Amino acid sequence: MHITWDELQTIEALVRLENLEAAARELSLRHSSVSRRIAGLESRLGAALFVRGPRLTPTELARQVAKRAEAMRDVAANIEFALRAHQRRRANRLIITTNDVLAPLLFQALANDAASQARVEVLISDTELSLGAGEVDLALRPSQDPSGVLMGKRLGALRLGVYRAPEAQPGWVMPSASLRARLSMRWWRHVPEDDGAAVTCSSLLGVRDACRAGFGRAVLPCFLAQHDAALRLEHELEGGPPLWLLSSASQKADRQLRAVCNALFATLRTIDGVFHT
Repeated sequence: MHITWDELQTIEALVRLENLEAAARELSLRHSSVSRRIAGLESRLGAALFVRGPRLTPTELARQVAKRAEAMRDVAANIEFALRAHQRRRANRLIITTNDVLAPLLFQALANDAASQARVEVLISDTELSLGAGEVDLALRPSQDPSGVLMGKRLGALRLGVYRAPEAQPGWVMPSASLRARLSMRWWRHVPEDDGAAVTCSSLLGVRDACRAGFGRAVLPCFLAQHDAALRLEHELEGGPPLWLLSSASQKADRQLRAVCNALFATLRTIDGVFHT
């Protein structure tokens, strides 16, 4: 019988990760699609590949298939890396994603010659876009602990401070419930839940602009406010989120991408006042 490469990849990922949802994320599939793929393959084989229960337990047959598929995965990855490197050399293009708050840092780093030798496409999104060859090369984002499908360089913890305009109203500019719920912005714990604030904002840049206009104090990453003549630092805070420069673990053999990542990392680290020393 014929087994497709997609099916082999699915078996290998499930055996290696021992988790249906983790395998689905790595394969960029819904977990229901992975389940249907395995069920269809088992039906054609007339044999079970996994024992269903509290955990998905691979049978000996699945382990044998996965062991051989692992070697095939490495060969396929090397081929993909070579093709991707060839495409990048031809296009000389780098694709980086970040959010609108961190975009000024990224552009400041890209303005340095060491980090801007390639044509750069920057994708600005609050959604964490998937990284991978042919899609997005690098991501600048806050993260407590990047997942196993990502590799990266930790830039450091962002400096945070309480800022206000000189003639500001008492109280705080309030973050909206959705903004307060973001795991990458845990600093909102320093802001009271209900302060009777005149203004509530659903974006960090909106909070900063309301603070500049005098609607109250705000907790801000220092790089957003330290050079703003309209804002004064009351005091700094501990517990800023770690900032990472990330790429897909599937691209670890891409030397050109690694060199660009190292140069960009070094440039970001030199920007004054962004990270705790």
